[in-house]
Amino acid sequence: MDSATSKKDPNTGAVPGNHAGHATSAVSSCVTCHGSQVSGYPMGHRNKTIELSDGIGYSRKIAAGFVNQTSVPPNPMGTCSTAACHSDGKGTLRATPAWGSAALTVPGGCSACHSVAPATGNHPTAGTKHANYYGTGVTSCGKCHTDHSVQAKPFSHATSAGHRAIEVKFATGGTFAANQCSNVYCHSNGRGTYTPPTWGGTLTCAGCHGDATSNTLSGNHAKHVNNAAFLGTSYGCVECHSATVSDNSTISNFNNHVNNAKDVAGSKVGTPVSGTCSTSYCHSDGKGTMKSVTWTGSTALDCKSCHGSDAAPAFASVAGEPNYSNAGAGQPRANSHENHVASAADCASCHADTTVNGTSIKAGTAHTNNARDVKAGNGKSFTLVGNSCSAVSCHSGNGIVAGVADVQWGASLGCNGCHGDAETLTTNAHAKHVALTGKAYACDTCHASTVSGSSSFANKALHGDASVEIAGAQVTTWSGTTTKTCATSCHMSATPQWNNLASGACGTCHTALSNTTGGLISSNAHAQHFSAAYGPKFSSTLATSCSNCHTSSTAATHVNGTLNLAAGSNKIGTCGTCHKQSTNWTTGRVTCESCHSTAGGQLSVIGGITAPDKTLAATAGHGKAGIAQACSACHDNTAAHISGALGDQKRLLGALTGATNVECNYCHTNPAKVTGAALNVKAHKAAGLGSQCSDCHNAHGTANVKMVNGTINGTAVSFTGNNTFANAGQTGVCQVCHTTTKYFTKAGVPADAHVDSATDCTQCHQHNPATGLAFVPNGGCDACHGYPPAPRQTISAITFGVQGSWSSARFEDYSGGGGAHILVAHIKKDAKPSEGWANCIPCHKGGDATHARALPIRTHVTSVSVEIDPQYRFSDQALATYTSAALVNGGTNKSGSCFNVSCHFRPSPKWSIER
Repeated sequence: MDSATSKKDPNTGAVPGNHAGHATSAVSSCVTCHGSQVSGYPMGHRNKTIELSDGIGYSRKIAAGFVNQTSVPPNPMGTCSTAACHSDGKGTLRATPAWGSAALTVPGGCSACHSVAPATGNHPTAGTKHANYYGTGVTSCGKCHTDHSVQAKPFSHATSAGHRAIEVKFATGGTFAANQCSNVYCHSNGRGTYTPPTWGGTLTCAGCHGDATSNTLSGNHAKHVNNAAFLGTSYGCVECHSATVSDNSTISNFNNHVNNAKDVAGSKVGTPVSGTCSTSYCHSDGKGTMKSVTWTGSTALDCKSCHGSDAAPAFASVAGEPNYSNAGAGQPRANSHENHVASAADCASCHADTTVNGTSIKAGTAHTNNARDVKAGNGKSFTLVGNSCSAVSCHSGNGIVAGVADVQWGASLGCNGCHGDAETLTTNAHAKHVALTGKAYACDTCHASTVSGSSSFANKALHGDASVEIAGAQVTTWSGTTTKTCATSCHMSATPQWNNLASGACGTCHTALSNTTGGLISSNAHAQHFSAAYGPKFSSTLATSCSNCHTSSTAATHVNGTLNLAAGSNKIGTCGTCHKQSTNWTTGRVTCESCHSTAGGQLSVIGGITAPDKTLAATAGHGKAGIAQACSACHDNTAAHISGALGDQKRLLGALTGATNVECNYCHTNPAKVTGAALNVKAHKAAGLGSQCSDCHNAHGTANVKMVNGTINGTAVSFTGNNTFANAGQTGVCQVCHTTTKYFTKAGVPADAHVDSATDCTQCHQHNPATGLAFVPNGGCDACHGYPPAPRQTISAITFGVQGSWSSARFEDYSGGGGAHILVAHIKKDAKPSEGWANCIPCHKGGDATHARALPIRTHVTSVSVEIDPQYRFSDQALATYTSAALVNGGTNKSGSCFNVSCHFRPSPKWSIER
């Protein structure tokens, strides 16, 4: 145990020295310095002498032995001078510090044995490469040898001195054998490929990394350092590794060379991220937009990779011309490349110092020099001042176009800037072809090899090539610039000349109008539209007539070799704005129903006039079953028809025109054509509303069975049959006109009803009376009730209503009505309404003077007055002896009988078997 002082510690027995740094508590650890006999010392070894092995060269050892004076040791203590433990490991022995000196420390204590790096081989001595990287201090040793400074006992390795070879162990991995370092990161290309250097030899940069000519550099180095044909100039190491080197062979910062990192920095690098160059000017569109390129990527880059690959392209790049959106003249990102580049070769037209053909870069630094080098080439010429070009040979077509204005980069001349627009391009026949007042053709009609439409290029190479290329789908032959004759499908068999306008005039190709060369066209249904009286009678001299059905004569489609119909017009089917139902251009005339009925589609619209709707004619009008009259029964289908004014051409047959209602009377006064109630119908009034049949009826049909108009006198009519002439809503056929009538007035006041509103009014107000006007009561007894009134039920069956059997009798609607009127003894069977009261006075002596005329009788039965003529009575008693019905308004009436009259000596049978 060491006392750590110059004297023995009496408390612990520790003595001065450095035993703790050399030995352990095991006896065997003492053998190195005290010999093998130390483990078997007899008691006699206490000879006052410290026995030391001769090999350690202990400086205090004397011939008589070292006297044991550990209590008061000599000063200084001894040293060892021949112990291999205290050597540099290469045979050079070092005197140890005096025994008992302070323990050695790291790293200062290392020099007690080891001096600075040896000058042999490639040790890090001043000025050497290893010294430049690791320094010349002791700490540099750990790069290639075991680093004992980090061990618990940093100097314990000294016990192996002389017993082993020098240990080489790289801190970063790798091996050392046969005097060579293998798999050492320090000697690699930084990407896992190692170069085994020989100790004592030398390596250049190419030794590990390769060089530009050997093409062994890692990643995409070769594309940067040996690619002048693509880049214009090859890049040196410092372009991308300026943080490490100052040129292609000089390390300027050793700390960045073998630091397990690829320090990428340089004027063209920007800020690389994870092996990707995304801020490098080299990989940009030249206007500040950087492209992301992966260092290890295998995709071959071309011009489009940087210049023609905008994230939001304004157009598809052809050869790598920048395709970012044009920010406008005078702006940093002005862009007119789209209009200038047709192929890669065009790049040299404006950048002759940078490229000769658009696919390879001209030698020099004009490619990635942070400048836009503009210089005319490819035989082109222009004057550039600022961002404006003037006297541009391309813009004038090498002299074909005169007076072309100057233009700024980013601005657009457009087609008009050089050629003029559709209205100003007037040379030769251009106006006839491109002007809005002409055919309004797009430029590609005749220049399809150069342009698409009128503003897009089909082949930019043909634009501005000092030649006028004539080609197009309609141009089949072109005689050239001498005669300029165009034989095309546009002009059919005609051969107009470009500089002779009259040679292509309308009508020189086909029949068209009456005033054109070929005359008026007459094929298929043209005659019906131009010449027929019943047609629309298009003008035969105006080109606008053709436009009714065809695309305009100025439209490009007029001469495309195909029959072109206007939008919506069809040879078979609906046709434009006129025929809304299917028609067939080749099969002759259309039917009336195809225009006037919605059964097959919409109504036709001719000249802006919608055909009147006659849809109901076939089912509810004169065409319905039982009448079955076609349109031609009343109308002349060859007469003038469509005149442009609704209703002025009814086209009635000649026999149906003239006096009022002659068209209706033509059939309705002819018993061979109509019978019954439809025969000899009359108008209701002699003049004014109601004097014409059409005031109340529509022969083409309405929603009701009698063809009664839905609206009469401005009021919607409620009519479903003969029992609906009147109603409580005052919308019956009669009510819509009558305002002062006593019964069923339009105004509703007075609202007296002389019959049930559900009664068939035509029973009293006939449509076809023998005399007078329709619906006017004839004034006779039968105008209100039968002549005579007939009971609804009789004891025995009777027959009436025919000639010679009460022909004017009819049932009444009140209980017991009619009594025993229909008895021969009461009223003769051949009684006629014209006989008036003559047949009634025997029982109704008061006659007309006592006639109340209160209707309907069923609610006014008290008005029935029965007074037997006195000449038939047996008594002059004031009390009437008629005991018929107990007549009251409402309630139940009872049928009575007659007596005390000359006719009946006793009560007669009841007049009605109902009561």
